[in-house]
Amino acid sequence: MKTFPLLFFTFSLTICCSGTKKESRTEDTGKEASEKVTLSAAPVWYEGEKPIYFNVEENYPETNIRLSDLSDALYIPLETNDTTLLRQRGTCEGNEYLLTNDFIYAQEEQTAIYIFKKDGSLVRKIDHRGGGPGEYSYISSYAVDTLRKEIFVQDANLKKGCTYVYDLEGNFKRTFPNKAKEIVILNDSLLLNYFRYNPGGPRYSVIRKEDGSTVKKLPIRFPTQLPHDSHGRLAYGSLIKSPKGAFMANLGNDTIFEIRQQDLQVVPRIIDQSQYPTTFAQIHPTIETERYLMFYILRSHSYKPYVDEHFYIYDKKENQIYKMTDYTDNSYWTLMDDYPHITNWNTTQNSHIAVRTRQVYALQEAEGQHGDEELKKLIETLDDDANPVLQIMIFHDVDQVKK
Repeated sequence: MKTFPLLFFTFSLTICCSGTKKESRTEDTGKEASEKVTLSAAPVWYEGEKPIYFNVEENYPETNIRLSDLSDALYIPLETNDTTLLRQRGTCEGNEYLLTNDFIYAQEEQTAIYIFKKDGSLVRKIDHRGGGPGEYSYISSYAVDTLRKEIFVQDANLKKGCTYVYDLEGNFKRTFPNKAKEIVILNDSLLLNYFRYNPGGPRYSVIRKEDGSTVKKLPIRFPTQLPHDSHGRLAYGSLIKSPKGAFMANLGNDTIFEIRQQDLQVVPRIIDQSQYPTTFAQIHPTIETERYLMFYILRSHSYKPYVDEHFYIYDKKENQIYKMTDYTDNSYWTLMDDYPHITNWNTTQNSHIAVRTRQVYALQEAEGQHGDEELKKLIETLDDDANPVLQIMIFHDVDQVKK
């Protein structure tokens, strides 16, 4: 696993928009880190549109590759003071973070969006909860557009259902009706919607960022009724950023689709032929690089019958699915130390980046037994009640899967 000292770490990006002169020290340059893995011309071996067929009963060959073999790690301690004490994370369903050249955007408890510099210092907090003009009930999803310098906050309140648009300083600009549960940025002018509650209507649609008008209703129907999960024990994001657009995945559908950001083409990427003993299990995509596509079996620990959680990686060059090696009990600390799997990580609004929070007090209580040397040294300098350290996993490509 490669790690980089924070002060010397810089992103290598392919920039899709021209920069503008900064108006202030805290202005975002508009260069998103997600542009790093924009795909070049496909290699001759790339299968392109051919979907992957998966069945959990298949005896796939095993690989001991870990995600740390495909990525580099960066640690960022978040500033701690009376106004930035972060509490429970992970309640916003997917895409809770965005990293740009200058800033880290993070959602907190479906209430506010924090903006940090890349050294972890706080720039501002955007919190507009309420019932008045320009105020949302809660954040069910959000998306940051650094090109247009706008933040889209999705309020999935069933009674009003709106998208609220703010500038990067948090000033209200406009709103438009939208009952979507999740949103992601598709391209410079469009958003992709996912509707969890939309009886008889489309589950996915493409809308304009300017006014929310519909551009395209996607012809994706769920063959099965969505499992009723009244206690929220299986929260997950249905929209996952991909290098070419966004994956669309749901427990109600056995096919993972992808919508392409350039032409809005919808293609099937993975077809799950498994016969699970429960409706609370389905494969779910995580990260795609030029050569590999990673996914796992999304399931709940709270529902019976129990379904094992396995992790898989598809090699496009070899046209082969590999099962990633299971580790004893998939223990929390085993997964934390060398991140062999995606468990405990959050995918982000960057298609090639995953983020995990490392709680300072837990690592200190472990008395140096967990984490690499860089993280251990960093933890020694922090108070036990400090905000978590962000461990950022930046994916790249490798030439060969380990057998």
